[in-house]
Amino acid sequence: MIRSTLTAHLAERDRKELTLQLNDRDIGLLATHRQQHYVASGNRRVQLIAGILTDKDDPVAIHDTRVQLRQWQLAFRNLQIQGLSRFMQEELDTELEADFLFLMTAEIVLVFCQKNLGVYLHRGERIYRQQPTLPPRINISDSIRALDFYAFRPRENDNFLIIDPEFIDLFMVEELEELFGDMRQLNVSMAELSSIASQSAYAQDTTWFSVHVQRIDTGQLSDYKQSNYGQSQYDYSDFLQSFRRSKVVPLRDGNLRILPPELEMQRQARSFEENQPKAPKFVSSFGEEKNGLPRRRSKEREQYPSAARTQDENPPDPGMVDRIKMWNANGIKDFFKRFLYRITHLFENSRSLSLLTFVAILLIALLLLVWGVTSLGGSEPEETKKTENTSEPSSTLDPNATIFEIEVEVRANSLQVMSTPGGSDLIATLQRGDKVYQTNQPDEGWVRVRLLDGRQGYVLEQLLFPEE
Repeated sequence: MIRSTLTAHLAERDRKELTLQLNDRDIGLLATHRQQHYVASGNRRVQLIAGILTDKDDPVAIHDTRVQLRQWQLAFRNLQIQGLSRFMQEELDTELEADFLFLMTAEIVLVFCQKNLGVYLHRGERIYRQQPTLPPRINISDSIRALDFYAFRPRENDNFLIIDPEFIDLFMVEELEELFGDMRQLNVSMAELSSIASQSAYAQDTTWFSVHVQRIDTGQLSDYKQSNYGQSQYDYSDFLQSFRRSKVVPLRDGNLRILPPELEMQRQARSFEENQPKAPKFVSSFGEEKNGLPRRRSKEREQYPSAARTQDENPPDPGMVDRIKMWNANGIKDFFKRFLYRITHLFENSRSLSLLTFVAILLIALLLLVWGVTSLGGSEPEETKKTENTSEPSSTLDPNATIFEIEVEVRANSLQVMSTPGGSDLIATLQRGDKVYQTNQPDEGWVRVRLLDGRQGYVLEQLLFPEE
């Protein structure tokens, strides 16, 4: 037996399409009392919350939902009599459908919910987010099997909250941990949080469910475990213990939803198959024939049996166009999808560490790529130097054009050597007493000279020979 306080709150938009079966009470669209809030405490062998979405404008959907509500009421009675393990093994068949399902006993908590809801556990002084796990291999309806599945063991003073993760992201983790510490005022606190959220980016009311575990009757449960005969009245079963338990991530490490690798691969394969477009049918020499061709070809075979026999014995080889049409790249896509999944799930227990490792690998690959590009382009500066060196003599004159060389001493206080006659490119500046070599006759007031370091240029004749 387990004593708990169960709270359910429906947002205004969900009241128009959602009906909840909470143990032996129902609230929501098709309930007797269309209330928005429900709180109940008591001792139960199994706690039950089943939610069903309905199109209020569809009479058939309304009728089916009413039938489902009656079946869940009967299922709740069977749960209290038979226990959860026997009920799930024998009675939970495809006739029971739900868009949300919460089951709790003294041994285990089972949650089936959509991926837009998060399951949070407050234990001690910390908040953890439960992670989806592999669903049990039992006969359940397709609507329930398509939901995320959670399984974990309850303890006394545990607080469970099932709510939109975006609502949790609006607040500091420390504030939420302090809030969860006092579940007696959860209704008031959640109302205050909703009003704060409406003033920020979360402008809508949200649906949430909470369960506070007050006491678990472990004494009677342990007595049953020691006995080897009789029917379990406290629902201890190896069948429930065989469920794969959910992993947890502290909320301080991030509000993350991590699917187990096997479930992730299954869902990716299922979504890939559903979204895969149908391959077009091409008619080729070795492919399928159109509907009108067999009849026409049968007539041709009757008229020309020898030609038909030759065509059947020696079919033509497929051409390049036919080979391209038949080529399928699904294997390559699947390979890259599996590779991307494995490289982003290197650590099963920590999604954040896996993502950080993936980012580090990308950065290292980028650095190696940049280093390779720069190393390949490293020879380019030498080539540019060579081209610069080869083009450098353009600023100096061809030495073969030298007619004679006469050593001349500079008598001016400052003498500028230009690259061309009357040009603006300065090669050097000489002082009084420096030696240069005249290599040509004066031409229009300019004299070509060669410096002691080999460079050649032009100087004004009147400054080189001031006396003349």
